[in-house]
Amino acid sequence: RGAPVVHRAMTSRLVEGLRICIPSTLTIGALVSGLTAVRFASEQDFQSSVTCILLACVLDGLDGHVARYLNACTELGFELDSLCDCANFGVVPALVVYFWAKALPTVECRSDQCESELRMLWLSCCVYSSCCALRLARFNVEGRADEMDKSYLQPSEDKRPQVRKAVVHNFLQRKLYFHGVPAPMGAAHALTPMMLRLSESSQILGAVGVADSWSIGRRGTAVTMIVTALLMVSPLPTFSSKMLKMDAEDSYLRSRHPLSRIAKAFAFVLFCYLVWRCPFDLVLVLNLIHLISIPCGVLVFYGCASGDDKHE
Repeated sequence: RGAPVVHRAMTSRLVEGLRICIPSTLTIGALVSGLTAVRFASEQDFQSSVTCILLACVLDGLDGHVARYLNACTELGFELDSLCDCANFGVVPALVVYFWAKALPTVECRSDQCESELRMLWLSCCVYSSCCALRLARFNVEGRADEMDKSYLQPSEDKRPQVRKAVVHNFLQRKLYFHGVPAPMGAAHALTPMMLRLSESSQILGAVGVADSWSIGRRGTAVTMIVTALLMVSPLPTFSSKMLKMDAEDSYLRSRHPLSRIAKAFAFVLFCYLVWRCPFDLVLVLNLIHLISIPCGVLVFYGCASGDDKHE
């Protein structure tokens, strides 16, 4: 009799351990993917490098939802996620952009062997990484995650609110807005000069099909890095993906209707195909959508949204 009881206890502990470890495993996977992106960039395989960064973004987005789905949210997971975000979206994009810019033809430089351009670019990469770290630290110290979790529409009579009503409510809550551009989108914006030069769209829609017609060079890349860094640490209100959730414990892995599950699965498969087929163009499209959303977010935040907030 004792053996089966011990066996069940050990099995239960093993399952419990796996449940807690799965989200952190995804977070570590995102870190490994980011480090692999740096390796590919050092070997001038920039398509594989960008693909790894996008994979890191996907894993970073999944770990939190998997943790809520499995009820496996822990303080260790929160801190690990923040540290890996700093590496994946602060350090990795800066190194990838630097390796890419260093590989550009020297004929495009004004100085001998591009020395001044590379110094300027490296300084901008350091500023970018520092601002990303500051942004993530500010988010943690201010307790923004807890504030956001308390801003969702509360259910009445043990019933969850309608999706449309909950989403509208979320968009009108100031505490659900990010302060500054989030780190993953900051990484995407930092890669913009690289995307403009390497994307298929630039070759098709550029100056009558001329390759590299959208290129902005090393100096333009340095300016892009600085502007992105300032946007990350600015108090600019921006939309958050948390606005699409029903409550603090909600996860995109849960669905109310089978059609919703099918739609999410199709969207995920399509995204994975685009990451594999045209990663450069995908980043450009995401950047464009986010840039358009910034002024919209500011207008909604100051014109319609309410709630106690430091911006008030």
